[in-house]
Amino acid sequence: MAKALSLKLDDPTYREAEKIRKRLKLPRNTYIRKAVSHYNALYVRKLLERDYREASRRLGADHLKYLRETELLEDLPADL
Repeated sequence: MAKALSLKLDDPTYREAEKIRKRLKLPRNTYIRKAVSHYNALYVRKLLERDYREASRRLGADHLKYLRETELLEDLPADL
C-alpha cells in the first residue's frame, strides 16, 4: 500500500527536479518515487560494500578480490 508524505525542497533543488522530470515527461510523483528508489539502491550498495570491506579486513585482504571475481557484488537495478 502506498504511503503519503509531505516533502519540502529548497528552490534550486525543486527547480532542477522539475526541469528534469519535464524533459523526461514524467508525473512529479513518478519522478520522485524513482529518485527515492534510485537513492535507496545506491545506499544499499554502499552499505553492502562497507559491510564487505569490514568483513574483508577481518577475514583477509583477498576477500573483496574474490567477491569481484565471482561477481557477488550486485549492480544497480537497470530500470532506475
